Amino acid sequence: MFILCKGKIKIFNPIMRKKIYTDTRKDTNMKRKKNGEFSKGFRSKSKETIKGNIWKYSVGGGISSEDKISFSHPAIFPEQLAKEHIYSWSNEGDLVYDCFMGSGTTAKMAHLQKRNWIGSEISKEYTELANKRIEKYINQTTLF
Repeated sequence: MFILCKGKIKIFNPIMRKKIYTDTRKDTNMKRKKNGEFSKGFRSKSKETIKGNIWKYSVGGGISSEDKISFSHPAIFPEQLAKEHIYSWSNEGDLVYDCFMGSGTTAKMAHLQKRNWIGSEISKEYTELANKRIEKYINQTTLF
């Protein structure tokens, strides 16, 4: 996924994961350098680390989404993927834009995380699918 922003990144809410390894370097010098980095020899005492660049998700019927209607679209992506990206790169009340709305996964996950959202979709069939899918989460009849 590409994350686009104008200028410098202003929001980053890292997803933390439990470490699966320990740092074995010696605790010889635990001072920070002027640039904020730790000097050589630092041993991390943290039991968590930021989720890396490769994210793995289980996919398929009943796994990518609990909304059965979403599987009417041929190329849905996991709700967890949308949820984690929306969380990482926005705060409550921010606007999330999905340029290929499809079955409405991004709109659903943005709404559930208290973000505003807008989407584009060229297919009337998929627009109707997305409207029907997220209708139960929003008390509106027309979403696009």
